[in-house]
Amino acid sequence: MKDLNANNPHPNVTFATLTIGTGRVRYLRRDGVGAKPPLLICNGLGQSLEVLVPLIDEIADRTVIAFDMPGIGRSPMIEGISSIPDYAALAMQVMDAQKVDKFDILGISWGGSLAQQMAYDAPDRVRKLVLAITSAGGIGSWWGTPIALSEIMFPMRYMSKAYGNLIGPLMYGGEAIFAPADFRDYSKHAIAPSPEGYFTQVRAMCSWTSLPWLRSLSQPALVIAGKYDGLIPITNQILLANMMQNARLEMYSAGHLLMYTQRHDVGVTIGAFLDS
Repeated sequence: MKDLNANNPHPNVTFATLTIGTGRVRYLRRDGVGAKPPLLICNGLGQSLEVLVPLIDEIADRTVIAFDMPGIGRSPMIEGISSIPDYAALAMQVMDAQKVDKFDILGISWGGSLAQQMAYDAPDRVRKLVLAITSAGGIGSWWGTPIALSEIMFPMRYMSKAYGNLIGPLMYGGEAIFAPADFRDYSKHAIAPSPEGYFTQVRAMCSWTSLPWLRSLSQPALVIAGKYDGLIPITNQILLANMMQNARLEMYSAGHLLMYTQRHDVGVTIGAFLDS
């Protein structure tokens, strides 16, 4: 088996694989210190684990777990995963395999849908929520620019790095437009998803919304928004913060790239919220 940690520039982050039922999942784990609840990070649409590592480096002192969704990064497809509740059940199996009972969740973009579903399905296990640059779902959200909406439906930006570097800043908005080198640096380690994995995520997102039960979520929640987000506009995060029982909104002067370009400040804010 290939050593998943070969040439890993972050020796404190371990990459490995789990067997879940008849499928396999690649995951990462960064062990923290003390007894703080672990943090599960749910990544964005089509995004592999590699793009999370710079942010994880900024979230200090706690165990962090994340995994490649089926057909994304280096996880193969898993039969029967087709909806957000299916992905949520898989994530719970990953946490079970890691012997983690109670934990916090950071859901980024597409991963925010997964985080909300997990908090709804297992309120006794999900302690706190951080919902970053996300929405109440494909059929319960305001979408961004026409370019962002059209491009998100297809994975062409992953298949061609040159095309991705051209269109990515226009999708993400904010600082990505004025500093496209930041976007290239962010995306250079991304692994192209399989078409089946990507389109399954898109279909799951477009057929899901948390609006019918969003008000029932009682976990303390931090909602992170970019004022100039071209993909998931700030109106979505305002809705989340207003509808949830115990949420506060944190705004940044950034676009959809803020979890990378503002990662130091975001990491401090997330750590303080989870520790409070």
